[in-house]
Parts: sequence; structure tokens; C-alpha cells
Amino acid sequence: MAYQPAGYPPQQRRGLGIAALVLGIVAIITLLLCGLGAVVAIVGIVIGIIAVARNNGRGLAVTGLALSTVTLVAAIGVGVWFFSRVSPCADRTRYPTKADRDHCLEGRVPFFKATATPGADGPRP
Repeated sequence: MAYQPAGYPPQQRRGLGIAALVLGIVAIITLLLCGLGAVVAIVGIVIGIIAVARNNGRGLAVTGLALSTVTLVAAIGVGVWFFSRVSPCADRTRYPTKADRDHCLEGRVPFFKATATPGADGPRP
């Protein structure tokens, strides 16, 4: 009676899936801390799609893909909100001086505080 060598299942590759998950988590953190999470989220989405297509850590990749997608949608939403609040203050016919524009921004953006900039609108008479 001959013994068969024990067969080991092929080791599953998960590197891209882990990378997608890590990028999804880092995207959320960097969006909250410094606002650069959108860039990390885009990279996470690309890596996640590649990992799912190659079946490389599929479960991890899907989770990272979901986190990156949520982060990107949140970043786009915050960007749209911010620019909709700021854009009316850029109208130079309605707000001709920097002080007028700063006052507009202080009223429309809750965290904006204007600082004095000498010579911003040209020389003073």
C-alpha cells in the first residue's frame, strides 16, 4: 500500500484585496483629517476593481471598494456644498472689495475667519 503525499491547497493570493481595504480605511481617515481622502479613494477604487477582477482577496477587495466609494461620494458632496456656498462671494460686481468678499464668506461659510491682508485691493488713498 503506497501512501499519497498530502496535498496542500494552493495558497490564496490576497495582496491586492488587502491593499484595497487599507486604502479604503486610509481614504476615510485622510478625508476627515486633511481632505485628501478623495485622491486615496480613487486609488482604492482602482485597486479594488483590479483585485475583484483577478479574484485576489475578493472579500477584502469588495469591502475596500465600498469604503473608497463611500469616501469619494462624501468628498464630492462636501465639495459641491462648499463651492455652492463660496461661489456667490466671488461676484466682483456685487462684492467689489476684498473686505466685502470676506464679509460674504464669513456669513456663508461657518468656519471662515477673514484676516487682514495689506495691499490686497491695491494701494489705499
